[in-house]
Amino acid sequence: MVIGIICEYNPFHLGHKYQIDKIKEENKDVKIVAIMSGNTVQRGELAIFDKLTRCEAALKCGVDMVLEMPFPYSSSTAEIFASAGVEIATKIGCEYLYFGTESCDIEYLKRVAGAIDTSEFESKISVYLNDKSQSYIRAKEKTLADLGFDATMLSNDMLAIEYIRAINKKKSPLIPRAIKRVGAGYNNKEKCEIMSATAIRECFYLNNELLSAPSEAINVYKKAINLGEVLDNQKALDFLHKMAIVLPRETLNNAFDSSKEIGALIKDTAVNTSSGKDFYLSLSSKSYTASRIKRALLSAIFNVESLDKSPKFCFLLGANKDGRDILNNIFDFSIITKHSDAKCLDDLSKLQLEKSYEVDRVYNTLLKTPRAPSDAYKGKPIIM
Repeated sequence: MVIGIICEYNPFHLGHKYQIDKIKEENKDVKIVAIMSGNTVQRGELAIFDKLTRCEAALKCGVDMVLEMPFPYSSSTAEIFASAGVEIATKIGCEYLYFGTESCDIEYLKRVAGAIDTSEFESKISVYLNDKSQSYIRAKEKTLADLGFDATMLSNDMLAIEYIRAINKKKSPLIPRAIKRVGAGYNNKEKCEIMSATAIRECFYLNNELLSAPSEAINVYKKAINLGEVLDNQKALDFLHKMAIVLPRETLNNAFDSSKEIGALIKDTAVNTSSGKDFYLSLSSKSYTASRIKRALLSAIFNVESLDKSPKFCFLLGANKDGRDILNNIFDFSIITKHSDAKCLDDLSKLQLEKSYEVDRVYNTLLKTPRAPSDAYKGKPIIM
């Protein structure tokens, strides 16, 4: 049985290990595929460790194969992120899609997903969206409340709903399964046994602490840190700030999922802040989430103005023996293991592939110990 998880592992922590252990408790002879963001993540940020480091941690903690969701799908809206992940999971032959949720009520989540894809929902949400002070998320919450659903659903429940919607729209045979999220909430920054990834990153950036991760993962992270293969967060923020200063307003306005208002906000914030940290902390608006603004900036930097419906390929980041068995049974989806594999792609997919390489080339220069941009083409999957 092949089970898919759509994830970021930014970084892999005890909550992720709990999820994998629960999957193995519920299923015998299971093989787990992680469809993971690369060097950029869904909230529009750069990952704390590079994709191969995060892949190695996952493999050592119970995952059998790690595939990279290509940019810009990895840094798009929850709907696009979920759709891309479901597309890949379906194409590679996963039977189940597991995800963590706050409620763990799969039938309720299915009902919400069904309600969102109705004309009644579209009609009601359009009224709220006409009020320019409303963000899409707030308008969505109000519309669901009007339809009799709980409007206070948290982030993992909302992402789970997008997975279910994607399965329904694609008529995918994937069976969705929920696992109760344990530990701190998504954006909770408190220190506890099972911390949020947000809190783990903040503790690391502020105090160089590695907390709330399995020992196998911590060993991988320490090795990467000793080699300087960890994001220099200050350097990264300064880079984003400088790019926002020099990019033309038209480029910011026309970036994927941006607008004139978002472009103006990014530009005005950039020219009125004196550091990368201040710039990033100031990217906020009543009408738009910080994540949407950050994603728009990434799209502008890498010249993404539109996005094809679904990815037609993904990268193999690593696999163990069971993972390689899965790989041998994938026939109608392109898995990139080395740069020369691009020859098998159509022209549109080659353009998408180059966007991912652009991200990796820039990411290499923002590490504590920078790597040559050309190293982006030389990475090899981790085989265990």
